[in-house]
Amino acid sequence: MPGSEVAAKRYAQAAFAIASADDSVDAWQTALDGLAALAADPTVGAYLATTKVEEAAKFATLDQALAGVDPKARNLAKLLVRKRRTALAGDIARVFGGLVNAERGLASARVTTARPLSDAGRASVEQAVRAGTGAQDVELDEQVDREILGGAIVQIGDHIIDGSVRTRLRGLRRSIAGSIG
Repeated sequence: MPGSEVAAKRYAQAAFAIASADDSVDAWQTALDGLAALAADPTVGAYLATTKVEEAAKFATLDQALAGVDPKARNLAKLLVRKRRTALAGDIARVFGGLVNAERGLASARVTTARPLSDAGRASVEQAVRAGTGAQDVELDEQVDREILGGAIVQIGDHIIDGSVRTRLRGLRRSIAGSIG
């Protein structure tokens, strides 16, 4: 769904601009995370998405569920309801968080390895992420997946670097199969 990703990015960028101008980035992140949790709940998500419930009732529900949240953030929630885009709430919160981290010089990366990283391996991955992103600090989410056999898969935002043995073997198989025929 590339169109929805683009839309989520635009909403997040607009929210980030407003939050930055108001010096309320952390409050907005909390509000967007709350909205994402609401929209992710199957019952609430269906309620907010249905056309069988009047918009005013949905807005009242949002006002109650997001009480104490910046009114501008609640307005974004209402806009998403009005435009029937509440399904984007999770992506908006995620993109917003990425913008916050980028501004603060923090890069988040998921690294998947066949075995838990050693201290030296962790330091090496952090250094590579710093070099690739220009971030001062790196937050690693370490995953173990024995299926990759060896090497590592590093994901930074939407960018994936797959250096797994499994992927290299697949490539080698394709090369061999292609050169035979």
